[in-house]
Amino acid sequence: MAGKGFDKRDFLKLAGGGVIASFIGQRVFAQDGRILGLDLPKQVIELIPRKPLNYLRIAEAVVQLEREADRKGLPNSPLETRKGQSLSDLADSLYQMAMPRLVALIDRSEDIDPPFADKAGELLAELHQSQHELPEALKLGFGDAGVKPFLPEKQRYLVQPETPQGEIIFVPGAPPLPTTPAPAEAATVPIIDELDRPLSKSREFTALKAEYARLFRKLTVRPQYRETVDWHLDLIRKARSRYEKVEAQTGVPWYFIAVTHGPEASFNFRAHLHNGDFPLTARTRQVPAGRPTKWLPPSDWESSANDALRLLGYTGQKDWSLERTLYRLEAYNGLGYRGLGVPTPYLWSFSNHYERGKFVADGKFSHTAKSQQCGAAVMLKLLADAEEIKLEAAT
Repeated sequence: MAGKGFDKRDFLKLAGGGVIASFIGQRVFAQDGRILGLDLPKQVIELIPRKPLNYLRIAEAVVQLEREADRKGLPNSPLETRKGQSLSDLADSLYQMAMPRLVALIDRSEDIDPPFADKAGELLAELHQSQHELPEALKLGFGDAGVKPFLPEKQRYLVQPETPQGEIIFVPGAPPLPTTPAPAEAATVPIIDELDRPLSKSREFTALKAEYARLFRKLTVRPQYRETVDWHLDLIRKARSRYEKVEAQTGVPWYFIAVTHGPEASFNFRAHLHNGDFPLTARTRQVPAGRPTKWLPPSDWESSANDALRLLGYTGQKDWSLERTLYRLEAYNGLGYRGLGVPTPYLWSFSNHYERGKFVADGKFSHTAKSQQCGAAVMLKLLADAEEIKLEAAT
C-alpha cells in the first residue's frame, strides 16, 4: 500500500476499512500524530508516503486552527469559504481548499491576535511551497559558482534597456533570439482563428504584444473554477488599501502587486512578497535570500513588498499598459513554457487558455501536472470586467 500508487484517496480507504480502527485504544507514542481527527500510532503513519502524509497533516491543521479561532471568539471574515468541507473532497486539490481558508484565518486574527495569525501564516507558507516555482528572473543569478549577487538596485534587474527591436528578456534555455525583428501581427485578424494559433516562441515584446491582447480579450474562466476565481476577486477588493499603500511608495500599480502576491506568496500577509518566506521577523531564506537587507526594523509586509518590487526593477517604470503588464509578469516567471507550446499557468491558469502542463521542479516539466493557482491574467480580467481597473492598450 505504501508503493508508488498510494495517494490521499488510498489513505481515506485505509481509514474507512478498519486498519486504523485496529489501533484505536492503544497507547499513543510521542512520534504519533493526529490526522482525520484520530490519534494515529507510528505504525500507521509509517505506512503513508511523505507527500500524502504532509497533505493530510496540513488539512488536519487547517481544521484545528478554524476550531481554535472559533473557541477564541475571533470575528468572522468575509473571505471564509469551504469551512468544514470534508477531507474526502480534498484529494484533487488540497491547495484550493486550504489556501483561502488560511488567508481567511489571517484576516480574522491579524489585527487582534498576531500570534494566532502567525500560526496560520506559517502553515500557509508551507502550503505555498507545494505550488511555487522559482521564477526565471531569479535564476538569472545562478552560475557554476553558485548564486551571484543581485545587480545594484539602481540598475534595472528584470527590465532590459529599450532597443529598436523592443524590450528583450534573456532567459536560459529559451529559443534562440531571431536575427531580425519579428513582423508585427496584422491589425485585422479573423476572430475564428484567434484561439487556434500556436504560441509565439519569441522573447521580444513587439512580437508578443498582439498575442497578449488577443488572448486577454478571448479569456474566459473555466466553469469548475468560477467559485474559486470569485473568491480571488473578493480578496483583492478587501486588501486593496494595502496594495495601494505600496503603490504610493513605489509607483507600481496596486493591481500588479495584487496579482503578483497570489503566485509568489499565496496572498500571505505574514510572509515576504519576494517568495512567500515566513516569518516577516526574519529576512528571506530562499532565493532571493537575505532580503530585505535593511530589516528589523522595519518588519511589516508593506516594507517587504517595497523591497521586492525595487529589487526586481518594477519601480520607476512608466508603461503599465495591458500588454506590457502581461509581458512583465510572464518574463519574470519564465518564458520556458513557450518553447513547449504551453500557455504559461502563471498568466492563464483557471482559464480556457490553459489545460495542464507545469514545471514541477527546476528544469523538470510534467505534461500531466496542473497548476492549482489562479493565473495573474485571470485576476486582471476579473478586475477589468468589474470596472475596478482600466487597462490601456499599448501604443
